[in-house]
Amino acid sequence: MPYVLTAAADIRCAHLAPLLVVPSQTSLTVAGNPVLLVSDLLAATVPTCPNTGSPGMVVCGKVTSLTDGASTVLTVRGTAVALDTARGLTLAQPTQPVLWSVVSPGQNILKAR
Repeated sequence: MPYVLTAAADIRCAHLAPLLVVPSQTSLTVAGNPVLLVSDLLAATVPTCPNTGSPGMVVCGKVTSLTDGASTVLTVRGTAVALDTARGLTLAQPTQPVLWSVVSPGQNILKAR
């Protein structure tokens, strides 16, 4: 069973830049860190993506989709929490798709499906 993501999670684009994810809730926490929701991941940015240098290259910039990693049983205010299996796509060009994925969930206590 996958771990639930928290605000302490390490999530990166394929160019190894960290995603900036701001938790939208504080009612569910693990070890003092708010649990991340799917909507938090979909609002994430990638402000330090290094995908530059050649004409036509565009940095990852923003998360555009979540393809995996939404809990089917655990929600906060009706929104699914995000799991350590989460991954998706960014705005990067010219090689689509550019994936982002979880390096570390930020906790090792709470698991969910």
